[in-house]
Amino acid sequence: MIKIKIGVVLVCLLLFTGTAISQYQITGSVIGSGGYTTTNTNFIFNNTIGESFIGKSINTGNQQLIGFWYVYQKQTITAINDEENIPISFKLEQNYPNPFNPTTKIKYAVPERTRVVIKIYDITGSEISTLVNKELDTGWYEMDFNATALSSGVYFYRMQAGSYVSIKKMLLIK
Repeated sequence: MIKIKIGVVLVCLLLFTGTAISQYQITGSVIGSGGYTTTNTNFIFNNTIGESFIGKSINTGNQQLIGFWYVYQKQTITAINDEENIPISFKLEQNYPNPFNPTTKIKYAVPERTRVVIKIYDITGSEISTLVNKELDTGWYEMDFNATALSSGVYFYRMQAGSYVSIKKMLLIK
């Protein structure tokens, strides 16, 4: 009877020692998650019940992110704004602010190296000013238009780049 009790105590002691060492090797894996296997270079855990109390077990050979207290958060890309990097087509955007007094911003995109011409016209179609007339590399461009010398009214700005032509309307209010 005494030999059996000593054997049971030794087996329990060995099991406890193995568990203590394994928890030291993989921190936080106190009780595993239903049937999930956790491994590293020294140990293999076949978890059968419960959840991890801490929720995160990491070492050089394994990362286990499970458990009752663990909230999974992953940084997910929700949008890709290619327009901010490299434009895929020519584009002339609406000036901002509009109406304006006396300055406004004009933004445009050039997807390939080409000559770009942007001119300002009044309501009668007379050319007021040439803002851009040069060869530009691929990219987004933004410029300020100052209309201090102009009177209030409707003006148009026109962008031509190769076969691309776009015209936008802007309103100067003084």
